[in-house]
Amino acid sequence: MKLVRLFIFDLDGTLVDTLEDITASVNYTLTKLGRQPLAMDQVRRFVGDGLTALLTRALGDRQEFLADAEGIYTVHHSRNLSVRSKLYPGVAETLEQFGSMPMAVVSNKTKDFVQPLLDNLGIGRRFRMVLGADSGLPLKPAPDALLHIMRTLGVPAEDTVMVGDGTTDIRAGKAAGIATCAVTYGFRSEAELRQAGPDQVIHAFGELKNFFRAQG
Repeated sequence: MKLVRLFIFDLDGTLVDTLEDITASVNYTLTKLGRQPLAMDQVRRFVGDGLTALLTRALGDRQEFLADAEGIYTVHHSRNLSVRSKLYPGVAETLEQFGSMPMAVVSNKTKDFVQPLLDNLGIGRRFRMVLGADSGLPLKPAPDALLHIMRTLGVPAEDTVMVGDGTTDIRAGKAAGIATCAVTYGFRSEAELRQAGPDQVIHAFGELKNFFRAQG
């Protein structure tokens, strides 16, 4: 069992199942622009690399709509952050168990989407730091946000773990020189995640306590 002093978590697909609300905002945007809506499984494949990448993929060959799409999506999603979004099973209880140690969230979506969602779902107070796409740092898989959190909280790489459901999370953790833990219940397949080479793979959030222990 690895002793840990800092957890850094991804948001979408790791802490919170946001896929229905993201899909609703994508399809609202596409419909407003006269485009056909997408199936949820299509949107699932497009999530993880930030808003511009999400909408670029959703628009396909109609990139001239991108600026308008970003504006429409931002307004709609900010008003519908937690209509259907919910914590994955075991998240609240497991965060409580690790409550004695600092924890952080790094997301490729802007903080004005991230923090209200965490607060709406009752776990916002658990995190010492929350960084989004508007932090001024490069998006994951760049390690900059992770390194900034570690420096700010004074926790070395050997005591830090990155937990996420995407290959971008695993790559960011590896680039930061920290342990990585992939969750298989999110937006990416287990096979895809294993190809990224995480140090640990879990199938439910509560399994974190089976492999990691807060360092006293």
